[in-house]
Amino acid sequence: MSNLKTILKGFKAGDKNGGPAELAKILSQSLIACDGLNQNDLVKRYYHWWNTDAFDTGPTFAMVFQKVSQGIPIEDASIQVNKALNGNTAGCGPAHRIAPLAAFKNIPTNKLVEYARQEARITHYHPDAGNCSGVMALLCRNLLEGYSWDESKDLVSKNEEVKATWINIQNANLNNGGYVLDVMHSAFHFLDRENALNNSLAFAGPANYCPVIVGVLQEIIDNNA
Repeated sequence: MSNLKTILKGFKAGDKNGGPAELAKILSQSLIACDGLNQNDLVKRYYHWWNTDAFDTGPTFAMVFQKVSQGIPIEDASIQVNKALNGNTAGCGPAHRIAPLAAFKNIPTNKLVEYARQEARITHYHPDAGNCSGVMALLCRNLLEGYSWDESKDLVSKNEEVKATWINIQNANLNNGGYVLDVMHSAFHFLDRENALNNSLAFAGPANYCPVIVGVLQEIIDNNA
């Protein structure tokens, strides 16, 4: 799966803390083992990692799987965490880890957003998290199919499932925080300019939110060149 190798290489370039890359690997392993997205299998794999040698998971992921360890079903756990955080579960974790879904060719493009939303809700209940994860999956798929960066963005901007989210991303803020709309906005800001990865890394600081997105997308773009 050369496309998957390209994506994982992108994580290596952009993810300086390691958690997103590990979660992407786990997602990849589940997709391959189950011949598609199987939430039960994926949850078991995420939980095993969290319960053994997890690191850099992000607070929402950790809170959800702490509840799972107490016997709370995953669907209830994410809802309870969303309530405990007063709805502030629109972090970038799902968008960070979702890219391997796009490399799995037997998942049709018109199912990517639905599946990305399902995967996001495992940990992040806020719809912005799932919608931005869908945007990321679509961008990766378009680029993997040979479209240019500008063509890929144009296709996503016209996609009825994420059109409103695309507008929200454009209207979000350039900053180094972890709110997913801002993370996507900031990543696209750098990808639209020269020396995207290095500049995003310098901008992002230790939390390193937007470079994960930049690294994956830039690697696919470079692979197409």
